[in-house]
Amino acid sequence: MTVIARIGVALLLALGLSASGPYMGALSPPDLARIRTVAIISAVGESFAFERVRPSIFEWFAPPDTRYLEISDWKIDDDVTREVTALLSKRVTIKKVFFERADFGTWNYAMLRQNIFKLNGDPGIDAYILILRDWHYDAIGHSVHDLQGFGLYRRDLASGESPEGLFASYRIVVIDANTGAIFASRAAEMPDGSLPWLQTPTSLWPKTPNDLTDAQQKRLSADLAVLVEKTLPRTLAGMKLTN
Repeated sequence: MTVIARIGVALLLALGLSASGPYMGALSPPDLARIRTVAIISAVGESFAFERVRPSIFEWFAPPDTRYLEISDWKIDDDVTREVTALLSKRVTIKKVFFERADFGTWNYAMLRQNIFKLNGDPGIDAYILILRDWHYDAIGHSVHDLQGFGLYRRDLASGESPEGLFASYRIVVIDANTGAIFASRAAEMPDGSLPWLQTPTSLWPKTPNDLTDAQQKRLSADLAVLVEKTLPRTLAGMKLTN
């Protein structure tokens, strides 16, 4: 790398570290002081992906073979909401808000601002805490694709190996209920900073999503709970919400 290139990278890093809005991983002390009442929107647990990357020298031309299973009956969002409520209730007042999870399934920051203004929330709510699907580099099979939300992953390699794993790619966003400004945004990570995932046996991969057995569902939902438990409190603490 040339000297000019190094200077350019350093400038970009400096700009990134000083950026505000969605690039802030933790709330600032003034923002924390302003937030006394919050509502929680968990929209991460409605669907479960079965993502399979097949051998190809042109894998970047097409998305992986991905199928989805509707898993609202797993009650993941209810569990996440309860845990966030328990972790924050000593610091802030929690208020309920009615929302459509579909409004927060596919999102960007502009869409989040628009959709929170559509909510008929209590005017006393200072901020919304959103738990959303996120996009993360494939840390399991190291393909060119991203992993999104909750799912089971498999990559078929030419060598015959098939790395497999259960992943939980999600993000917590704190947004000002009055202005739509992003107070902070942080991806959930394992203690070592990696994608939340667990290695899984081949026996967990069903022929089709609808062929998922009760035993497979029980194992996957239990392992997802483990991933959430390892990352949710840590992410909230990293955002200074529970410190």
